[in-house]
Amino acid sequence: MLDRIPVGRFHRRLLAICGTAWAFDGMEVILISFTLPVLLDAWSLSGLAAGFLGSASLMGMVVGNWGWGYIADQYGRKPAFQWTVLTYTVFAGLTALAVGFYSGFALRFLTGVGLGGALAVDTSYLSEHLPTNRRGRYLVYLDAFWPLGYGLAVGLAWFFLAFLPTGGTVSVPVFGAVEGWRLLFVASAVPGLLVFVIRTQLSETPYYLARTGNVDAANDRLRAIAEENGEEVELIDADDVTPMESPGFGRLFEADIRVQTVMISAAWFAINFGYYGVFIWLPQTFGASGTVPSFSVGGLTFGSVYVYFLLIAIVQFPGYLSAAYLVEKIGRKLTLGSYLVASGVFTFVFASAMPGAGFGLGLSGFWPFFLALLASSFFTLGAWGAIYAYTPELFPTEARATGNGFAGGVGKIAAVIGPILAGALVDIGYLVALAPLAVAFVLGGLVVLAFGRETKGEPLT
Repeated sequence: MLDRIPVGRFHRRLLAICGTAWAFDGMEVILISFTLPVLLDAWSLSGLAAGFLGSASLMGMVVGNWGWGYIADQYGRKPAFQWTVLTYTVFAGLTALAVGFYSGFALRFLTGVGLGGALAVDTSYLSEHLPTNRRGRYLVYLDAFWPLGYGLAVGLAWFFLAFLPTGGTVSVPVFGAVEGWRLLFVASAVPGLLVFVIRTQLSETPYYLARTGNVDAANDRLRAIAEENGEEVELIDADDVTPMESPGFGRLFEADIRVQTVMISAAWFAINFGYYGVFIWLPQTFGASGTVPSFSVGGLTFGSVYVYFLLIAIVQFPGYLSAAYLVEKIGRKLTLGSYLVASGVFTFVFASAMPGAGFGLGLSGFWPFFLALLASSFFTLGAWGAIYAYTPELFPTEARATGNGFAGGVGKIAAVIGPILAGALVDIGYLVALAPLAVAFVLGGLVVLAFGRETKGEPLT
């Protein structure tokens, strides 16, 4: 049905809305990595407590992935999408009221419940509006909004945590009597306005409507999409549709999709373990990498670490674009598997360049570290794009959001473990802390290459 409607104005508008939600999701996830050093001092946290606080939203994302994915299959993609965005923005803003570890942990956990749900529902919603020949590429484009959120987080962190003057005898940036980190979380609640856009501009997916027996509404959606794109439409014949209830999590382990459920869950575990293990602690890793050099462009000298964080975000875009091309050229399986392996290789290289790593690769100093970090960022974010394109295609419509949520939830368990393990091992050395992350990337890639099923060119079922 959707394959007869070429990509056009409707799809670009839908990508812009879903991508904006995705960017805000990325911003909310990464903000804690910049506020954590401030809260370490402000709340006198131990290293272990800081690790748990940094992972609190990731723990909530496990619940959000599993719970909201199931809800989206039961009650619809659009209502779940609205509520997940509202949940993460409200609790992100309320984090400004935290007074210590326990209240901060609780509010970040509840923020994560919304964040995890939004990731599971957003991809399911977009995938069920795309023709087969462009679905993989557009889902990678969706994930390419993530570095926009990362860049926005860097900009907000720079303004509220570095630009604002410090107050009195404390070294925490303040505005009047309000600490900068609190204002940062208040600002992070603004994306809640996106709920009104979702409510007024989006409708339920034709796949979901047809699956639940509402064929007339599904055909109305197809007519609206075709009209906006200026194309002809082929309607659904009610006799060809067998309504079915959402079967729940048990469907994921039935014989026809069991291997793919385990395979993609392993890939999600690997990419989350590696990515969050690296990026949650990136500000501290950066500080330990040696003196950050300044450089000049057009007579202006740049020496702030935030400039380098922006460069890390910028290099992620070609990573996504390359993955968007390759998922349609060589397929989802090979793109995801090879990018995960490359992520592991370059993570190990930049870990080996850290001061005191003592590994005989002949690499040391800031620039080998930073260039390998850029390469790792390129391939890791390209792998993220590929996995989001791949995952929805492995599950049938009645279990698509549940499958997305389940695999993502398994991944978020790893996202919790990664930063905590890295934080626990860093006192031994950065190579010791980062090597398990590199190994996880490589193993995840090998699992995909060995057991993955290629879905390029296959229509959704």
